Amino acid sequence: MTSIISLKKVRCKNCHKCIRSCPVNSIMYKDVQAQIMPEQCVLCGHCLNTCPQNAKTVLSDIFKIRGYIKSHATTVVSIAPSFSGLLKKPGLTCAVLKQLGFTYVQETSQGAAYVSAEYSRLLELGTMDNMITTCCPTINMLLEKYYPDLLPMMAPVVSPMIAHAKLLREQYGPDAKIIFAGPCISKKEEARDPRHAGLIDAVLTFEELVSWVQESGIDLDSLTPVPFDNPSPKSARMYPVTSGIVTTMLAQKGFFGYKPLCVDDVENCKALFEDLRKGSIHGCFIEVNACPGGCINGPVSGHAAGRFSAQLAVEDYTGDEKDEFPDLPKSNDLAMHFADASTQENMPTEEQIRQILRRIGKESKEDELNCGACGYSTCREKAISIFQGKSEPTMCLPYMKELAQSLSNSILKVTPNVIFVVDEDLRIREFNEQAEKIFGITRKEALDTYLYELIDTTDYEHIIQNRSAYLDRIVTYDNLGITFSANILYMPEQRMVLGILKDITAEEQAKANHHQLQMDTIAMAQKVIDKQMTVAQEIAGLLGETTAETKVTLSRLKDMVAKEE
Repeated sequence: MTSIISLKKVRCKNCHKCIRSCPVNSIMYKDVQAQIMPEQCVLCGHCLNTCPQNAKTVLSDIFKIRGYIKSHATTVVSIAPSFSGLLKKPGLTCAVLKQLGFTYVQETSQGAAYVSAEYSRLLELGTMDNMITTCCPTINMLLEKYYPDLLPMMAPVVSPMIAHAKLLREQYGPDAKIIFAGPCISKKEEARDPRHAGLIDAVLTFEELVSWVQESGIDLDSLTPVPFDNPSPKSARMYPVTSGIVTTMLAQKGFFGYKPLCVDDVENCKALFEDLRKGSIHGCFIEVNACPGGCINGPVSGHAAGRFSAQLAVEDYTGDEKDEFPDLPKSNDLAMHFADASTQENMPTEEQIRQILRRIGKESKEDELNCGACGYSTCREKAISIFQGKSEPTMCLPYMKELAQSLSNSILKVTPNVIFVVDEDLRIREFNEQAEKIFGITRKEALDTYLYELIDTTDYEHIIQNRSAYLDRIVTYDNLGITFSANILYMPEQRMVLGILKDITAEEQAKANHHQLQMDTIAMAQKVIDKQMTVAQEIAGLLGETTAETKVTLSRLKDMVAKEE
């Protein structure tokens, strides 16, 4: 079955924020991305609202709903009582929905009134030690998945949405398309729960509704208020705010000796359930809600004006008048059975936990910071999640920071290069051990120094001004008597300049010596050449004279022989 919340993989940027926000640790970190585990998720919507990259999406029924309208099917909207904080004129809500094409519009608070009546009946019986309300599907899932031992304390009653859907199905028949509109994403899961099969055809979030109204271009000021298609009792319109159920019950028959207790927010509910497990709470009617402030603060509430203005709108719309609880039709059964949905996971041994803790730098109890940055309350819980494959060691931020710092310090310490970082004012921000040796000052002293106090900074000023870099630039600082091969980089995100200087004084001196040797060799070779040329010329001269004398002598000898003949 398709997950209610899905991930846009291309947008998930390895920030872990959703993991830290999840109250039940139902998000797995796998393949460098956060992936929701549906079997453990309670659909509170925290990850949806805390994701800075908008990488989470909610399964939408909007196209299905528009298809119903386009096909001229009978469409019936059950709209949650928090609608009064949605539009600037609550009285126009029904008119807007009918303008969009819906056939009938009714208030879910009618179902809430029946639920209240059932709660009152159970309280009067007095057979339950504590009674936990079951209107919030997120809290219902929390109990079924994580506190199954508390199931006997859950009121065996359906939610107002389901109670109203039963009435609507009876009223409009099996062919009608029933759509619930509200501020909650867990209602989508409740609607497709096999225990409620055939009751709800689609769920429309208030965010989707607001976008639809804006897209359609409906002019709210030009609309005339239209009454809802059901006599919605005011007695249950306070349901979407904190203590709304208690207020509703108190206005009618009271609590029959039970003490009312209101708790909202998942973390607070978890603390409450832990107390219930300890057996320290008795005789209470407990109103629970996953969202701080109630349903008006649901994850897809669409209230642009804010949660508190929405609460005031709900209170104003409800007014002071309270109707009596209606009598439930005998044909309509509001009973609900809640079942254990917890999952059993492999647990590591103590030694395996210790091994994992050592892998993330937790050698002793003192190293276990329990900072919660990874999303788990303690380092031990984190180690267990690693064993179960739900997280990775790299999610431990203190460990990764210390590791990175250690590696950085090791590199800075052992490198033979001078490394320093300066800000745009040329104030030194980092200064490694080799730099201390070259410049003759300590790192502590350097951090109170400007670079221009040590060397010529013309190149650095040019780089800061042009946001550029110099690579393999040969520079000689006469005050140090050292020649460096300099790599100077501007870091735009940090607005700082990194300088990496390699001492090449010896290499440059060797190059100079080699060049001088070459020049001396060339000069010596030239002298030899010049001398050889002189000798050759002298030899040539001598050879010329000797040849001439030989010629003369031979000529005379020839003439003498000729005369004798």
